Amino acid sequence: MHPIVNEIQKLPPQAQQEVINFVAALVKKQRHNPNHRLKQTWAGAMQAYRDTYTSLSLQKETVDDWANRVSD
Repeated sequence: MHPIVNEIQKLPPQAQQEVINFVAALVKKQRHNPNHRLKQTWAGAMQAYRDTYTSLSLQKETVDDWANRVSD
């Protein structure tokens, strides 16, 4: 048995439950779901502005806006 198990068993029941919850959260966080697909619900949202803006002009506008905020 791993030494950590002995240490957990020394804890009061409420603290043991916290350890169990923490470990469960870590497992859930690390679990990889291969069936999960990236949702791109935003795709096409800028279609109405296709003739007004280019990706380069939007990038320049964003950088300029950022530069103005940083310099203030």
